Order: sequence, then structure tokens, then C-alpha cells
Amino acid sequence: MVEHDTTGNPPAQEALINVPESIQDGLAVSPVEAQMLVASVMQDAQDWKNARSRLESTWQQCWEAYMCDIKSLYTQPGQDTPDRSKIARPVLYESVEAIHAFLMNTLLPADEQFFSVIGQSEADHEKAKLIEAYLRNKLQEAGFYEKYSVFLKQAIITGNSVAAVPWRRKTRKSRTRQPITLFGVTVGTQKRDTETVVYDGPDFEVLDMFDFLIDPNEPDFEKATVIRKLERSLNDLRRAGVYHNLEGLTAQVEPEDARKSARRQAFGIADAGLDAASHRQQRVTLHEAWGDFYIGDKVFENYVCVIANGNRLIRFEPNPYDCGMKPFIFTTLIPVPNEVYGIGAIEKSLGLQHAINTLTNQKLDVINISINNPFTYLINDDVFDPETIVTRPGALIPVKSHDTLRPIQYLNNFTVAFNEIADLKEEINQATGAFKFLTGDAAQMSNRTATEISAMISGGNQKFSSFTKHLENTSLEPMLKLVFEQARQFLSRPETFLMPTDYTGQQFVTLLPDLIQSATCRFKIVGSEATLLRTQELTALFEFIRLTQADPALREQVDMLELYKKLYRRLGFRDEAQVFNTLLAQAELGGA
Repeated sequence: MVEHDTTGNPPAQEALINVPESIQDGLAVSPVEAQMLVASVMQDAQDWKNARSRLESTWQQCWEAYMCDIKSLYTQPGQDTPDRSKIARPVLYESVEAIHAFLMNTLLPADEQFFSVIGQSEADHEKAKLIEAYLRNKLQEAGFYEKYSVFLKQAIITGNSVAAVPWRRKTRKSRTRQPITLFGVTVGTQKRDTETVVYDGPDFEVLDMFDFLIDPNEPDFEKATVIRKLERSLNDLRRAGVYHNLEGLTAQVEPEDARKSARRQAFGIADAGLDAASHRQQRVTLHEAWGDFYIGDKVFENYVCVIANGNRLIRFEPNPYDCGMKPFIFTTLIPVPNEVYGIGAIEKSLGLQHAINTLTNQKLDVINISINNPFTYLINDDVFDPETIVTRPGALIPVKSHDTLRPIQYLNNFTVAFNEIADLKEEINQATGAFKFLTGDAAQMSNRTATEISAMISGGNQKFSSFTKHLENTSLEPMLKLVFEQARQFLSRPETFLMPTDYTGQQFVTLLPDLIQSATCRFKIVGSEATLLRTQELTALFEFIRLTQADPALREQVDMLELYKKLYRRLGFRDEAQVFNTLLAQAELGGA
């Protein structure tokens, strides 16, 4: 059984260039223009990479701090002494995890839907509920929630994150036995190869920021040209059906980026295994560019250009997506005015983390020296032999004079170091916003007044509120728009899926391609508001039930069973049909 991707227009489709005079099929440029295009794109890639060199260095330091990479911190000359402490405190790691958990619970709250679909007209709005259920089902099939968690963590650590959102159509070839009939009688079976569609929908592929370049001169991502570096096998390129000029193309991969390699090593993966021929054979390095291209006096607006091995154009065509959007989602955590790249949560605290590491290791070294005191001795004492002396309880050391051995005294007051480390950790919490109050750390609250705690929580929530609104507007909403537009373009057969209903749990429904193709919708992100709205609605429901129970005349006008069902569902339960049908059956039996 073979599984392959037959997607016609994924963002991960690449192309190679170095166009011989005789090969021009599928490329809307002449050989000379193709060479100019290749040179221009590769020069842009080099220039944009150099322009953000210092930024990538900061990203690398942030990854090292998050992973507590001891090797990167203690490789300087003179620091390889085996008896010196080499500890990396996980302060920024804790900050990242606290911020990540808070933002994930806010953006994608459990048991709540993080978006709603709103039709642009009355007719569209009637279709919106079915379209909303379809999009939720496809996102779950694509593993969006787990992948967005990785996407968000990269944004917190580096301040920037990017994901490809293509439309994938995967088919699987299998061999089945089918009956052979003769005059209506089965006389045997024969094997036949069949191909079935196993997935037809959106994908969400988190990309490495080190492999994704954005024009630094254009702060608006929607307008900026982007270049993605990746690897694909020759077989994948031939099978995709959108690449040309593949004749004579040879497998060739570039050395892995030094900073990516360092990050992998910090994670415990050696370079030797990654660069081995058995792991990267028959693969080609691709540079995939999306945006506007200029060749002489010609302008190619919103095109996709793919270059293989840095010298061969294999794809150059208009953006294959009808919506005209680039199939990428890019966001920042803390945006910088007039800049395309943003700032991460821990970037400005790297120096504080290094100071904590230094003080911690110095403190451990002093403790170690205090426990195992060094001594001075007189070299002309012909009785004392330093080569045979081992310090241990009850040991006797022969000396000519008691002044022969003298311990070296060190400062044993460690309180100063502890206080300084506590102050630095507090400053990191203030800088990152990862207050322990958000995680319920009672020890951190014990030395604060109620007013201080309330003020700090309020300030932290305001900071994270700006994060969530920015992430919703720059990642979740564009992603939904892109998926919706792709579904309008590529959905070609009816989709049947389970759809939740108000009171009966779930039921199977079918969405026809015509329905989504004829609808015009917009999206409202409600994840960050869901918990608050749920609490407010529950409070209002309980109050209404109390008023209804207190007023017999009002109670006669209200269907209390339906009201209780609504309350039951808002509490988070999804089996009201089973629970309330049982109650009704018991009531009927009792009445009989």
C-alpha cells in the first residue's frame, strides 16, 4: 500500500531553475529571464538572511535559555574545569511554559469553540452554522490544536512564528480482491489496484523561523515577498505535477544552518546522523518565493517561484490559490512599529537569566570549597608528605609543626547570593509577565497584600490581553479565512460529518460543495471571551431560574425542561439527550 500526496497547489510545492535553452515547458519566461529571476531571488535570500543575522543570534540565545543548554553557556576558554559548577537555572523555561499555558487556555479554551462563522447576508447566515461545523471538523482532522500549540510556543520564544496552510489531497493505493463472475456465477477472485482519497482538506504545518525569510523593507506581511527554504525528494517533485525543467536535476542539499544545528545539538541530536547520506539521499534544496517579481521592465504580481539547488527554476506561475492569499500564516508576539519581526517574551530577560546562572554557580563553587577546604603547607617539612594525605573524619596527619598545614578561609555568607537571585527572578517575572499569581503559587502571594496581588494580576491580565488580541487578529482569523477560501476552491465532493445539535447531542450532516462555494462569510474569534461569556451566561441562567421558580405565573409560561437542558449544556455536558430522555421516561411511568 502506498500513500502519496496528490495536492495540486500546496504551499509546500517547490521548483528548480537553471533553465537550458531547450527546456521551457510550463515556465512563462525565456531562458535569459529565468536566469535573471534565479539570480534576483537567490540574492534577495542572501541579503535578507544577512540583514537579520543579529536577530537570528538572539533567537538562538532564546532557544538556549529555554532548553537550559549548558554546553552553549560553558564552552568559553578557562571554564572547562571539571570541578566548577555548570548549572543553568530553568527560570526562563518556567516563564515560557506559564505564558504558553495561559495563552493556549485563553485562545483555545477547553470545551469552548474559539470562533464563530457569520454570513454576510441573510441567506449566507443560514449556511453559516453548517460551514462552521465543517471547518471545526476539518481543523480537528488536521490536528490543528496540537500544531497551533507548537506554533504559539515558537512565537513566545523567538517573538515570531510562521506556518504553512496548504490544501492537501492524499490518496492511498491498495490492492483488493474482487469477484470474477461468469453468467452471474462467481468463479473466482482477482487482485486489482484501487486508489482512494484518505484526506482532502487543509493542513497546518509549523515552519522553522530560521528557514523562512521576509522582505525586511516591507513591514506588512500581506504585501511582503517571502522566501521559504526546504528540502524535497526528486520523486516528490516529479509526482507533484506542478514542477518543470526537472530533466537532469540531481540531488543536492545545502549544509544545515549553523544555528539550527546548534539548537538540535542542545536538544540532544547529533549532526552526524542528520547529515548522513542515508537520511538525505535523493533530496533537493529548494527556495520557494511568493510575492511580486521584477524582470527588466516586466512585473509579475502575486506569483510563486521555486528554485532548486540555487540555480534552476522549476516553477514560476501566478498564485494558484483563487483567494490571492499567500498560503502562510505569520505572527509576532510583541509587534514592533514599522518592523515585520517582533519581540519574544524572554528576549529582554536573557541578561537576567545569565546573571542568575552566574550567581548560582558561584554560590555552589563557594559551598563546594567550604566543604572541601584547600590547604597551604610548608614545602621544607620533611615529615609531612602531601602525596599520601587524604582528608577524612578521624584522619591523623604527621607534621613537624602545627603551622605546616593551614586551611584557606573563604566567605561563608551565602545569604547575599540568595537575595540577589530572588531579586533577579522577580525582575524576570515582571519583564515577562509570567507572574506566579497566574499559576496559583501561594508562596509568592504570602508576602503580598491583597491590593498588591490584585494590581499585579490586573496588570498581567492586561498585558496578556494585548497578546491574545494580537494573536487572534494575526494568526487565527487569517488562518480561518485561508481555510475557508481554499475549501471554496478545492472541495469537490460532499463531506459528511458529525455536527453537534442543541439538545440531541450530535447528528450526521452532509455539506455539498455548492453550499460553501456560494456562501460569503466572515469570522469572529471568541476564544479569549468564551470563558467570561460562559460565566456571565451561567449566572444569568441561574438568576432566571430562581425568578421563574419564585413566580408561579411566570413558571406556567416557561418550558422548564428546555431551560434545564440549556443550563445542563452550558455547564459543559454533551449527553443531555440521554439524561433528560431517561428522566422523561421515568416521569411517564410514574404517571401511568
